[in-house]
Amino acid sequence: MGEGLALNLESRGMRVAVYNRTAEKVVRFLKERAAGRAIEGYTDLRSFVSSLKRPRLILLLVKAGPPVDQALEALASAGLERGDIVADCGNSHYRDSDRRMVEAASRGYRFLGVGVSGGVEGALRGPSMMFGGDFSAYVEAERLLGRAAAVYESSRCTSYFGDGGGGHFVKIVHNGIEYAILQAIAESYDYLRRGLGMKAPEAADVFEEWSRGELRSFLVEAAARVLRHTDPESGRPLVEMIVDEAEQKGTGVWAVEASAEFGAPAPTICEAVQHRLISTRRDLRSRLSAPARPGGRGVGASLSPEDVGSALLATVILSYAQGAGLLDSGARRYRFRVSEAFRVWRAGCIIRSRIVEETFESLFYGGGEAAVQILAERQDQLEALLPRLAAFVSDAARIGLPAPAASSALAYYLALRSERLPANLIQAIRDYFGAHGFRLEGREGVFHSDWGARAG
Repeated sequence: MGEGLALNLESRGMRVAVYNRTAEKVVRFLKERAAGRAIEGYTDLRSFVSSLKRPRLILLLVKAGPPVDQALEALASAGLERGDIVADCGNSHYRDSDRRMVEAASRGYRFLGVGVSGGVEGALRGPSMMFGGDFSAYVEAERLLGRAAAVYESSRCTSYFGDGGGGHFVKIVHNGIEYAILQAIAESYDYLRRGLGMKAPEAADVFEEWSRGELRSFLVEAAARVLRHTDPESGRPLVEMIVDEAEQKGTGVWAVEASAEFGAPAPTICEAVQHRLISTRRDLRSRLSAPARPGGRGVGASLSPEDVGSALLATVILSYAQGAGLLDSGARRYRFRVSEAFRVWRAGCIIRSRIVEETFESLFYGGGEAAVQILAERQDQLEALLPRLAAFVSDAARIGLPAPAASSALAYYLALRSERLPANLIQAIRDYFGAHGFRLEGREGVFHSDWGARAG
């Protein structure tokens, strides 16, 4: 991503200098992708820092965690001066960015934590940028970096999301939604493939059709293209040759942790993370796999591709709603408008979609919590989709296909539309064995019962 962003910035008329501690990478970049460009390369950090005009704007694109702290320490030792700006454009944890902003201020330079979404192509052509950190640094940096950002209807896909880690918090939520949607897409593909017996090119046709309607999005379009791509050597669909293990770098786990920390339910994001972990247990899956089981493989699927598409649409809508709930919690901490996240997600980023565009419009003119507003405005649509979502979950289970994203989205929605849940029994049993107490309908205070007996 670093190379693409450097090329993007240079193409907008900016003078760019790059540094990497591995000299071979710098030399190769200058000779190949940056050949003939106004880009200078350095392998000595002090020389790199000295080459920049003050106040300096330095972008970090390194692995999250200790490498970022090490890079910041190295830059400080290499000649950073008061007023310089260092922007961490990697996928850092928001708490780390909270800390780094304070540490930077104590050393005289300004820190930005910038969530950048768009992948390799987005970095080159225009990503979505979610800024957090020192506000004065944001104002100065956005004047330059904003020129390289994605644009939607003349609006730059950049915004400020508060002090410290606000920008990285929004990026973590973005990635959590991405996890959920990817899992939902994979489940739809699995049903088309193993349930309806479609080959990859046929499934590609279905995804392509979906991408022309309410499911229009980068990820659904990407699924269609990936399914249609063939291996040049064998002529087989490349996707069918890829090992069925989904990797992850940590932002999905952080979204799950944020859900627990802020008390914002996000079950579909949680299931997407868990299912990636399950995918890596190929040894266990191999031992438990069997050619035929009662109620398992060999029983024909009963749904149409249209039914599957409706279930996918419902799951995607509910995934965005769960992400909005996380954003509502983060907005209280970092003091940003949730609608701004959906605004900058309309172009450049991985989760850009028709749903994002429509959601921004409704949130911009609405008020209150974003998750509540999304669910209320789409309630009629969700009610219409509910039978097909339930049928998809049921039929997938009947023929032995896991559908954790769809099933968790279904349970999430059914719970939210239930006036009364069985949580009263949970609380009663908690009081029975642990004297945790409970509240009573229509009465003030916390109560406790001896239940006539006590567990050991």
